[in-house]
Amino acid sequence: MRLRVLLACLSLTVLVSDHPVAQTTQDHSRAHEVVGTLGTRQLALKELRSLPTGILFLRLENFSTTAAAKHAATPASAVVEWAGKVWLLTLGPRGQRSQDAAFVAEIGPIPAVPRAARYVLDVNEADFGPEMKAQVAQAVHTHPGPEIFYLLTGEQCLETPNGVTRARAGEGMVAPANTPMQLNIMGSSKRDAFFVIIHDATKPRVTPSDWQPTGRCDKS
Repeated sequence: MRLRVLLACLSLTVLVSDHPVAQTTQDHSRAHEVVGTLGTRQLALKELRSLPTGILFLRLENFSTTAAAKHAATPASAVVEWAGKVWLLTLGPRGQRSQDAAFVAEIGPIPAVPRAARYVLDVNEADFGPEMKAQVAQAVHTHPGPEIFYLLTGEQCLETPNGVTRARAGEGMVAPANTPMQLNIMGSSKRDAFFVIIHDATKPRVTPSDWQPTGRCDKS
């Protein structure tokens, strides 16, 4: 049952455009209750009619106000408030910077995004304590688009058929589209992180997978 709830949390999306879409209080409360149960929360869901051209990176910057972040945003940006800060997340070429922003990180190159008529930039945060290691590791799944992580605290290890990737606080990692994965929370401290998925707006963002991990995160 917990595995089903976790996957439901990961798949909970409400499509939005550049402007917020109205939701009923009941729907919003239910979404917050389900997502909050396992420490995940959707921060933004930005619809993109097209993606920037070339090799893409995800740039993370902080601003003093939400208004300043929105002023600097591009059509491929999302503005969120998280961990007491205002964040601007932007898809674009490597090396670009926004005026009056505090640069945080640039993660990439982002693996190829499968073609679609329209996309979503799906921005979430996940706060997992060490007591949730087993639940998180059981939720083996795939996404229809690449996933990008940025860790604020803690440590994680991602196992896919391609091997393992590790990241600690202040670091990021990426995972390709349509690839089975197992997320492992490492160490004894809480892991708080962004996870961002860029995918076809018509597809669910997560699908359970029957792929069997080998436990390489614990062995390596």
